[in-house]
Amino acid sequence: MPDENPQPAQASPRRRGWFLPTVAILFLLLALAAGWLMFFDRQPTFLPTTLLRAYPLHVLLLSLLALVVLGFALRRRRWLAATAAGLAVALSAATGLVPMAAAGDAASQAGAQVSLGEYLANAASANFGKPDPARSVRYASPGGHGLDLDVWPSEDPKSGKAVLLIHGGGWSGGNRGMTPEWNRLLTRQGFTVFDIEYRMTGDVPPGTAWQATVSDSKCALAWITANAAKYRIDPDRISVFGQSAGGHLALMTAYTSGTDAFKPSCDLPEGKIRSAVDFYGPYDLIAFATGPDGTDAGRSILHTALGASAAEQTERYRTFSPSSYVRAGLPPTLILQGERDFLVPQSQSRLLQEALGKAGVPHRAQFLPYTAHAFDVSWGSYQTQLARSAVTGFLAERG
Repeated sequence: MPDENPQPAQASPRRRGWFLPTVAILFLLLALAAGWLMFFDRQPTFLPTTLLRAYPLHVLLLSLLALVVLGFALRRRRWLAATAAGLAVALSAATGLVPMAAAGDAASQAGAQVSLGEYLANAASANFGKPDPARSVRYASPGGHGLDLDVWPSEDPKSGKAVLLIHGGGWSGGNRGMTPEWNRLLTRQGFTVFDIEYRMTGDVPPGTAWQATVSDSKCALAWITANAAKYRIDPDRISVFGQSAGGHLALMTAYTSGTDAFKPSCDLPEGKIRSAVDFYGPYDLIAFATGPDGTDAGRSILHTALGASAAEQTERYRTFSPSSYVRAGLPPTLILQGERDFLVPQSQSRLLQEALGKAGVPHRAQFLPYTAHAFDVSWGSYQTQLARSAVTGFLAERG
């Protein structure tokens, strides 16, 4: 008679023997991928790389899992699995700890404090927002195109200090209110923040955005100056702050003041800047477009904004470059730049630092190891914590 109680099929010893090696090799492949992204990837805007460089300690979760597999493999004498798991532990641990050690060393050299608690508390927080209609004021309408700014009042109304904040986005995207955590931090430091919008590539005829962006930024400064009494600010204590394309416009707004270049796009007297904060902004657009560390992505952005290549419109690129206006007497400048920024390479900030030094312009520069473009979107990262310390210290002295 057939067996009425058949036993369940058992996995073969050969099949069970491959489970640990398979998992260990999978972890090794993940560790290799993380290491490649951290130390070797040069893509300018690859989100996984940006996040990994902002929060490298997350990779240690992979180290812990691989360590568990290593323990099982050693107990069962699975030497292939043990080797793969051991390599995964070592590589993932290096990927997580080396950048953190470098950031900690940079903070120590700068006299800044970084906090693991802050890192963990904000690990899921993004410094990203949108315009706040309740704060919005129309400041100009050049060519019939309405331009607004958002006003973030100072928590110390008697300070009289203000910041003109200019968003990034390659002169073609982004919006006012895009980085609200900076606005909150600056208002706590006693600054009234004017977070502006400006005409971009889609708002003006092709090839003219390079003029509109600067003229609108200078118009915003002129409007803030004209309305200083209303907002209880001192027109002699207006600083400018920007990231990426906004960093470039911050420098242009500060450095072309008092020159014949780029008049405000509104009929108001030109204002003046007390100090400038530049986060990873392009400085010399010809070098940016033609240099050995330039990228196709960067050249494409420049071509869209200026309507031509650097070879076709060299003078236009030169006119749109802050490098053309460096001279003695410029406002003190803070430079913040990631050393793993492959959209706006760190050579741009190095050139700015060198030029300001030669011109005798007061400046500080903070170069951040293992740090990508737009790093301050990750508000709790060690890099952003260090940048926050640099900004508040600089503006406390120069704002």
